[in-house]
Parts: sequence; C-alpha cells; structure tokens
Amino acid sequence: LEELEKDKRIHQKVKRFKAKQQLNTFITEMDDEPFNPDYVEVDRVLDVSESTDENGETVTLYLVKWCSLPYEDSTWELKADIDQSKIDEFERIGARTPNTKRVDRPPAADWKKLEGSREYRNGNALREYQLEGLNWLTFNWYNSRNCILADEMGLGKTIQSITFLYEIYMKGIEGPFLVIAPLSTIPNWEREFRTWTELNVVVYHGSQASRKTIQAYEMYYRDAQGKIIKGVYRFHAVITTFEMILADCPELRSIPWGRWSDILAHGRFKRPLKESDVETICRALLAYCLLHYRGDENIKSFIWDLITPSEDGTTRTLTNHSGLSTPVPRGRKGKKGKPQAPPPQTPRADWLASCNPDHLLQEDSYKRHLKHHCNKVLLRVRMLYYLRQEVIGDQAERILEGADSRSVDFLSYEKYNSMRADPALCFLERVGMPDAKAIAAEQRGSDMMADGVEG
Repeated sequence: LEELEKDKRIHQKVKRFKAKQQLNTFITEMDDEPFNPDYVEVDRVLDVSESTDENGETVTLYLVKWCSLPYEDSTWELKADIDQSKIDEFERIGARTPNTKRVDRPPAADWKKLEGSREYRNGNALREYQLEGLNWLTFNWYNSRNCILADEMGLGKTIQSITFLYEIYMKGIEGPFLVIAPLSTIPNWEREFRTWTELNVVVYHGSQASRKTIQAYEMYYRDAQGKIIKGVYRFHAVITTFEMILADCPELRSIPWGRWSDILAHGRFKRPLKESDVETICRALLAYCLLHYRGDENIKSFIWDLITPSEDGTTRTLTNHSGLSTPVPRGRKGKKGKPQAPPPQTPRADWLASCNPDHLLQEDSYKRHLKHHCNKVLLRVRMLYYLRQEVIGDQAERILEGADSRSVDFLSYEKYNSMRADPALCFLERVGMPDAKAIAAEQRGSDMMADGVEG
C-alpha cells in the first residue's frame, strides 16, 4: 500500500475506479425494469380452434395477440384465460357477411351539415369546434376536393379524422381506409379508433413474420374451403407507417385503395433510388470535389476518367495507378506556406448537364462540408478503385453477387500480431510488442493450413 501511495496518480485511478463501479451499479439497476403488465393483457383474438387434452376431452383454444407485443408473439390460449369481451369482439367480426358490392360516393348536393354530434362508442361526443372540423371534412369529401386539417396540438385532429372515416362508413362505404402515420403516433391512432368507433382497425407494421400473421388472420375473408374471397377485407381501416409505404409492400399495393398511385406520386415520399440514380449522384459529388481539389494532378485526371461515361455504356477498366504514393493535402487550404493555386477548371462535357452539382447539391452546409474534405474523398475513391481492380481482381463480381466468403479464392494476410511485431513497420514503436502466445497461435494456424495443403 505504501508503494502504491508513492504514485501520484493512484488517487485519481482509485477515484475513476469508484466512479466506474457506481456507473455499473446504476446501469444494472436500470436493466432490472419491472415486467410490463401489458404483455399478459389480451389485445385481439385472431382465430379459434379445438383440440383434445390429456384426458381425451375437447377444449377450445383461441389464438391471442397480446398488448404491446408484435403479431409474431401470438399464442394459443384456453377460453377460460381470455376476457369474454375479446371473444365477443372476435365473433362479431367473424359473423359479418362479406360485402363485395361497391358503393359510390354520394353526389355533392346530398351533403348536409351536422348540427350536433352523434353519440360515438363509449358515450363519446365531439366538441363544437371538432364538429365544425368534421363538417368541413365531409363537405370537401362530398365535393371530391382534397383538404388538409391543420390545428393546434391537442385539439383532436386525430379524433376528427377518425369520425370523418366513420361518417363515410355510415354512408355504406365500408372501406378499406388507409391511414399513414409516423410510428410514434400509431398507438394513439389505434387507441382512438377503438375508443370512438366500432370499426375493425389493424396496424400493419413489424417484422416479416408479424406481417405474414396479419395476412393470414386479419386481412381476408375465406370461404368454406379456406380460399381467400377476393375484393373484400376483414378490416375497415389499416394503419401503417411511412417506411412500409416506402418498402412498396405488394400486399398493400394489391388492395384497391383507389388513389394509391396518387399517394406515391404526390405524397412526397422518398422513392427508392435506381442504380442509374446512384451513378448520377456519385458523378455529381465527384465532379464537385474536382472543382475544389488541391492535390496531385494524376489523381485528378484519374477521377475525371472514372466518372466520364463511356460512349457504348460499358464499364471501362482503368490501369493508370500513378499518384497513389504522393501525399495529398487535407482540407481547403492545402499545405501551409505555399500560395493558393488558382481554382482548377473542370473540363467541359455534355454529360455534365445531367449531373450538374449546382442543381443536384442544393444544401449549402453539405456543399461546404464536401468542399472541406474534397481531397480526402477523391483519394479514398482512388484507393478503393485500386483495391477492387488490383487486389480483389476477378473475384469482385462474385463478392458483389453475395458469394460466401469461404468459396471465394482470395488471399488475405491475417497475421495481425506478426505484423505488429515486425520491426520494419511502425506498429512496434507505437503500440508495443503483442502477446507472445498470440504470435505462437498464429504460427500454429499457419502450420496447420500448410499441412492441410500438403496432405
């Protein structure tokens, strides 16, 4: 202890150790969260089946989706363990007669202003200003006019939208209705639907397994043979996220929403990029970097050759690797002490019109960032190309196609500890000698591989 106290750093080390122990204790306490009671509360009943218990007696089982858990975690439970109201709701939905008849929108002349709120589920009623919003929504719908309901937070835009859909439902149009909302607001949408209306609403979100469960039990009516009845759906409304729309789900796209194409075209969703789009963006980025590049001219000429499209549209292989060993200054100012060179002029070409950086790069802060790091960007692109062509070589296409790494004939040097111990390299001086056992293990691995090759 006396020897340790001679070290002036020991008190700080002990202080840091105690602080770390307290932090670990705090994290452990945070991890010990109480069990969520929602996990044992029935959300929906999806299906019913009969089975035989160990005594040979017939028992009724229900497939249950639990609150706050995804569909993929649904389980079969005994009738005695399920709230009867949930079973009644399931039977009510199953007893509905599939209606394949299409009801058209009423003419605009039929619209009538609602003078008072109807009584909704659980005895709920709209406030006066909410009723005004509902009348405005229905008036626009009768007149086939798009509209946006904008109001302060907390005044019930969600409720007004839900009761609007319910008014349409009361006109004989049973959906299906599509609600697209941010993921964080979806529980509130689902809760308000069930609080205010009798509409059967389904949240379409989650993993592939959860979505398959939804498709199997929540989306379609089936005939006596178990085949899907086309043109009619078990749900009245689907709530989903922007991400699901971006994924272009075929199961959602196949539903005749009526204006699905308009939603994708005018909803300002980010459309998936095609390979040609990525090429255009990359050319614009590298062309912008060339405008502000301060480095070896060999790198500059190579990048220009790389981004210039070939006349026949084929991919060219560039073998001019000069300039890779030349130090490239970082940043906008280059090396200190040297006068600034005049801005280089990028060669003019007709193809630049389709990937003009001034048109495609519209965010000034990003352009400033790219200008600051343009030398680094071009040098790394140049090095990546060299690795692909000269190191990976002919195996590149197989790797890009997703070939298993064990099936690729590619030599790599993985003796990291031996590299660290090599006095000709910088690692020994900077990080010290590696563990002797690790070096011996690498050598044994090499010997085993050599014996296998010889055998």
